[in-house]
Amino acid sequence: MTSITKIYIGKVRNSVSLNNETRIIETSNRISAFDYIFPFQIEKKAEILQAISVWYFNKTSHIIENNLIGCLDETHVLVKEAKVFPVEIIVRSYLTGSLWRLYQEKGAAGVFTEYGINLPENMTQNQKFSKPIITPSTKAETGHDLPISCEKASEIIGKENWNLVEKKAIELFLFGEQEALNRGLILVDTKYEMGLYQNRIILVDEVHTPDSSRYWIASGLNLLAPKQMSKEFLREELIKIIGKPEEYKENPANHPYFKDTKVTAELSQKISQRYNEMFQTFVGEKQPKEICDTNLVPWPISKELFKETINSATMPENILVIGNGGRDFTIYSSFSKLPEVNTVFCAAGKRNWHSAKYAECPTTQVQEIAKFAKENKVGLVIAGPENPIAQGIEEYCSQNHIPVLAPSLNCASLEASKIICKEVIKSAGVQTAKSEIINWNQLKIKLNHYLEIGNSNEFSLPCVLKYDSLAAGKGVFVLFKKEDVIEAIKSIEQNLQEWEKLASQIKAVTYSKTQKEPCFLIEETLSGEEISVIALCNGENYRLLPIARDYKRRNDGQTGPNTGGMGTVSPVQLNENLMTQIKETFSKTLKELTKRNTPYYGFLFAGFMVDSSNKAWLLEYNCRLGDPETQVLLPGLQRDFYIEVLRTAKKLPFLFPEKSQTPFDHDNLKRIFVVGASPEYPESNVQRREIIVPNESIFISSNCYYLPTAIEPDNTTTGGRAFGVLSTATNFKQARENVYKSIEKINFKDSNGNLIKPHFRTDIAKELC
Repeated sequence: MTSITKIYIGKVRNSVSLNNETRIIETSNRISAFDYIFPFQIEKKAEILQAISVWYFNKTSHIIENNLIGCLDETHVLVKEAKVFPVEIIVRSYLTGSLWRLYQEKGAAGVFTEYGINLPENMTQNQKFSKPIITPSTKAETGHDLPISCEKASEIIGKENWNLVEKKAIELFLFGEQEALNRGLILVDTKYEMGLYQNRIILVDEVHTPDSSRYWIASGLNLLAPKQMSKEFLREELIKIIGKPEEYKENPANHPYFKDTKVTAELSQKISQRYNEMFQTFVGEKQPKEICDTNLVPWPISKELFKETINSATMPENILVIGNGGRDFTIYSSFSKLPEVNTVFCAAGKRNWHSAKYAECPTTQVQEIAKFAKENKVGLVIAGPENPIAQGIEEYCSQNHIPVLAPSLNCASLEASKIICKEVIKSAGVQTAKSEIINWNQLKIKLNHYLEIGNSNEFSLPCVLKYDSLAAGKGVFVLFKKEDVIEAIKSIEQNLQEWEKLASQIKAVTYSKTQKEPCFLIEETLSGEEISVIALCNGENYRLLPIARDYKRRNDGQTGPNTGGMGTVSPVQLNENLMTQIKETFSKTLKELTKRNTPYYGFLFAGFMVDSSNKAWLLEYNCRLGDPETQVLLPGLQRDFYIEVLRTAKKLPFLFPEKSQTPFDHDNLKRIFVVGASPEYPESNVQRREIIVPNESIFISSNCYYLPTAIEPDNTTTGGRAFGVLSTATNFKQARENVYKSIEKINFKDSNGNLIKPHFRTDIAKELC
């Protein structure tokens, strides 16, 4: 039986992969420019684009096999499912567009640096090359969209593959150039995508359409202002309205101009006429339906199923993220990259997180956040940190009929109360450390008694003390020696009043609240290696995120005080036996919660200790994504993650229930994240300093990404862990080399103008290289 295995949502095209090496592609009437979808559609655009693409696939099949099987109707085609090379092949005949901007800014030397191509000095805009050139780029799903040389492209896809790709790209371009001339047009530049299908290189995506190619009208050509016969005319129309896109800092689709439906209707009609004109120029008197009918094949699945699946996979236009840490910045930036998402509101307080899709939610109070979400037509709220979850964001959003990814208050007690969590774990039959419950007065007596006489039947070291409720990461103490006990007593006495204040601000039930006094757990100490596993849970079903390794200690070699995390790496491979234990742990816990009539919906973060016998002991649960684990996990996840997040927030079953207990699709690239902290962190109050960050292009060139965590709008630091740098590569060695080259370039500047180096560990992922 034919079934859907993967889903893709694009700016203009949507598609689904099937289990028989085919894919259905839908072309829409959406219009996109500058990487944004605009808030109006173009009548007949979908039929025209599909017809031109099918027309040229048929006309170029003698040059190279393509992925077209046939048309399902006027806006849907069935294609072969190729493994697409992570390289776009851009063939150019004129110095225009992005290549001209690079040449204008950096000269011929800059072009050589980017592409390895030697161009003459003193060329002018729109000047013709002596022969077509190829300027490849990486594709966005491999990290940043980067210009590369043909030599680098050859390394990425293999020399033999690249030789054929390069040869066929030039042949296609020369053919397209002649076809254009026959129609009174000039093919200026175009992009091709190719991939492997059953060990053969084939052409995919679209070919020589006015959306993938730049055409000029040949008659009366004026190189200073050539008349466009391609999608470029749309960009020119939009520039008249919004100005140069690089100078417009907001999402251009939200420009006030487009609020007037009369204006957008007129613009839509004008663009529609141009697409019809382009179709007639390319194809002639035929209608799009004729081309479709000539290439018609039957639907492999029902059209209704396709439509329902695409609708389920499409994110809402407006999303709201709660939180102000590096994890929450990553959630915000990951969802803002989805093409159909228009705006991501952030309830983060003051942060320098601005991008074109950013919008501020002016409150961090959960009841007000839910109200704001309703008023601003938010279709998904995601809670990052523990406090809004324990304060009842799920309850308030549900009352306002807003889908929210956060567990209920009953389930929030898994993190809000370590004692309740331990009770659930034991009831579920999960392997965990032995423990006893004790109130603060009794614990203080025991600790002081130990200081007087040492180990006894009542209390002995080593052990772990855990404050029952939320304590901003400061409520856990690992005691090995007398000095640890002294430090624990001192810290608890200094912080307990503040912890109790925090506990009074949450709605989730804690054991201490029921006892009306602060309580603790005394746990046996487990030894081994700690690992963190995060699952998206939907009732009794769950999907696993990649495994990450966190580095908690401040200094190299796992030394120094404990922190919120100084870095992380992913994906980390675990053996089959360990994965089985981890899956059983999640399954047992979720069944126990359902049995209590409190099914779990949201992220569940499990901390394990793996002993020398490869046994996984559950330490505790958190009801959220981890920080800094999220920074290396979300960037590599694919569409199925976002689909199931939205369905879980809506309390709907997983779209792919058969994939329960399996990992989400991932790009399999290696990622390393290194935290940059204030020098004082975490031992004393942090001074406010300006952060000095080099031009973003320095990071992009090494496939790194600067994350402004605790940075206020005036570009000053507000917290200990101020920022981080994320590196992506095909191997940990390269990722590690890149991340440290990049983080070395960032500095703090104090009020006297002195540059101060941030503190960061230099051994993150060292053991993996």
